[in-house]
Amino acid sequence: MLMGLTQLILDVDGDNLILPESSKDGYSAQLTPLSEDVEMVTGRQVRELRGNVWVLGYEYGYFKTEMKNRVIAACEKGKRTPITCAFLTPDSDGTLIRSRFWVTKFNYPKFAWGKGNPPVPLWGEFSLTLREVEPSD
Repeated sequence: MLMGLTQLILDVDGDNLILPESSKDGYSAQLTPLSEDVEMVTGRQVRELRGNVWVLGYEYGYFKTEMKNRVIAACEKGKRTPITCAFLTPDSDGTLIRSRFWVTKFNYPKFAWGKGNPPVPLWGEFSLTLREVEPSD
């Protein structure tokens, strides 16, 4: 993992949400075949390969409440309609690629009290999976 780089930006209606850099290998970007199984008139099954799409995985430790609310709103929108994202590929020199993605899975962060006096509310154990809408190749 490249250190100190922006890995993922969610863009919902022009409102860029730069996600903090994940830690402990919590970010992945891989090209995955996009295919569909089709049953022919003869009854034979074939798999139609449409191309490869990027599938992104992201995990993060703890958000403050404001960031948590923005992340959840972006993820909920991405489940209903594609959102534009800028992302870092594994072989990137730090340049982000932009494309449209569906949010295929995300979990709501869990509440925890952070250290401090007084304790600060934090939201943790967030994860997100995105799939590109159109094939990249």
